[in-house]
Amino acid sequence: MPLFSAYQITLDDNELGNLVSIYDALPRFAWSGKTVRAVAEMTMVKEGTINGENFRIILKAVHLQKRLKVNGKVTKQVEAVGVFPGAREEFVEEALRKFSTQGNSKFNEAECSVQFSLYELQKELQSQKHTYTYAELREALNILSESSLTIQTRTADGEVIDIKSTYLPFLAIRSKNKKSSAYIDPADSDDPESAVQCKAVLHPLISRSISNGDYRLYQYATSMGLTNGIARVLFRMLSFKWRNASPSHPFTFSLIEFLSNTARGLSDRMPEDFRQMNIALDQLVKEKAIERYESTKIPKPRGKGALDYTYKLWPTNEFVTTIVKGHRAQSRREVQMIANRTR
Repeated sequence: MPLFSAYQITLDDNELGNLVSIYDALPRFAWSGKTVRAVAEMTMVKEGTINGENFRIILKAVHLQKRLKVNGKVTKQVEAVGVFPGAREEFVEEALRKFSTQGNSKFNEAECSVQFSLYELQKELQSQKHTYTYAELREALNILSESSLTIQTRTADGEVIDIKSTYLPFLAIRSKNKKSSAYIDPADSDDPESAVQCKAVLHPLISRSISNGDYRLYQYATSMGLTNGIARVLFRMLSFKWRNASPSHPFTFSLIEFLSNTARGLSDRMPEDFRQMNIALDQLVKEKAIERYESTKIPKPRGKGALDYTYKLWPTNEFVTTIVKGHRAQSRREVQMIANRTR
């Protein structure tokens, strides 16, 4: 399918990937409070606005058996807990989506699927400085395939989006020696020669965006190198929205508006929000995602302190180059879509 071919990344652009509209703008992962024990804590609700439209996200924790820790040491005792998809699952999903831009993926209007081995997934994450055992990767994949995610919003043109799905609606894991696909013994999975094979279907909004040609190039390697959750969300937002990035066109945003739409949300102390925002921006500068930034305080009408802060960001040459490539890719997609409609 031509549009899916356009979605794929060439080997020359191996450090690039694709972001999709709506899905990548929403707070889909938990940054804190990932493990819960009370039934009342098994559901997490996030609300805000995206592109002027209200959104509502409902996350459901996955029931797992975890070994108890006493004084920092793991014991033989186990407890039933709820676990939300967190940073590990975010990196795993991002790696799977990178696989979807390469040759080991299949696409139709209903779904985008990827085939990979645990060894390949582990090596991909290691190349981006994220080290996980096979057991940890298997757990992350299971969390992504079992955690329910409800997304309710509208598109810019008014289309209603109301989808309830897991992050990976389908997941199959099997060993090369054809043992049960329902369970892989940890002793086997820690052996690269076992070549545990997997197939996963990505979230339906990803397939929808590919089908509509509604995606943008971004610096995958840079994103994977960001350890700060706020920095990762901001970088994805910049990659999708900053269409005219250049030294003469800085990106501006409000601290309150941005943080209120993240998984972290706003705290009850503006100085703490300001500090955390600057930590995230400092990492973006360090990782050469942006060149520099400036903040402007909006004072309270009465008394001391800030009501809000506005920020200006300037891009690096690498960021501008990726944006230009994204414009070219989008132009090619638009030509293909017109050609498809006229056939």
